[in-house]
Amino acid sequence: MVNGDQPRERPAARVTADASRCVSSGQCAVTAPSVFDQDEAGQVVVLAAEPVGPAAEQAREAAARCPVTALRWHPAG
Repeated sequence: MVNGDQPRERPAARVTADASRCVSSGQCAVTAPSVFDQDEAGQVVVLAAEPVGPAAEQAREAAARCPVTALRWHPAG
């Protein structure tokens, strides 16, 4: 650690979204609000592509809940 910096938590995964599949259900933004949001048209927006900690688990859950599989969870390798 340098200058009192805290060690950075490694991302558990990378999340991506296919806005062309999005039907604006909002499940992603409700389930993982620090990772996903919606634009003015209601389409998914990724706020944190490499979530860590509790946000990573919320993102995984959001991907599982997406009714049209517009979200992808890519585990870190």
